[in-house]
Amino acid sequence: MSEQQVFDALRTAILEGDDALSTRIAGQLGGDVPVLMQAVDVAIGTIKEVGDRFGRGDCFLPEMVLAAESMLAFMKIASPQLEKATGKVRKAGKVVLGTVKGDVHTIGRDIVATMLSASGFEVVDLGVDVAPMDMIKAAESSGAQIIGLSALMTTSMPYQQETIALLNELQMRDRFWVIVGGGPVTSDYARRIGADGWAADAAAAVRVCTQMLSSQGQPSGASLIYEERGR
Repeated sequence: MSEQQVFDALRTAILEGDDALSTRIAGQLGGDVPVLMQAVDVAIGTIKEVGDRFGRGDCFLPEMVLAAESMLAFMKIASPQLEKATGKVRKAGKVVLGTVKGDVHTIGRDIVATMLSASGFEVVDLGVDVAPMDMIKAAESSGAQIIGLSALMTTSMPYQQETIALLNELQMRDRFWVIVGGGPVTSDYARRIGADGWAADAAAAVRVCTQMLSSQGQPSGASLIYEERGR
């Protein structure tokens, strides 16, 4: 196949959630750095397209998740090849993600983690029932730029606010962007507790995190970067 045919096949594999084809294409690329880099760009562009389709209501959650998993299958092979050839790996940024203290829901956070990983972010997933200080310590030790706080119950939402308050108390607020989300969490609530970002779904969360890291400002909670679903 020509290079263009390979890129077209990769795009189709991700759109159709075909892990086996994504993996096979990645294995065929070898150490050709320009082709590898272009293929990664195609893959990232495709998963962004899937996220946009989901936001418009043109595809459903299972389709988005399958596409993200296919993208991850491709990157599992392509990333080490690219790192070996160039001595570095391309990452959009690092996010520490967790479901806050008192909450053990996983599905929403798992989908956000998958979409962030598929979009080129390095994700440190702390799991569920994560205390505010543990979240901050993990962000500091891992060198993350973004802290993602998920809450699926109204009774656990105060721990999102407590994490931000603790960052302020420790005089670390300007070191980490903070994005909050979860079923009962609204943009108004996010603004009220001093978060930097809020997103209605996983695809929007990727765009918000991208906007954060491309921002010229510093994390402070002074203004909220947010996206409703349906953009």
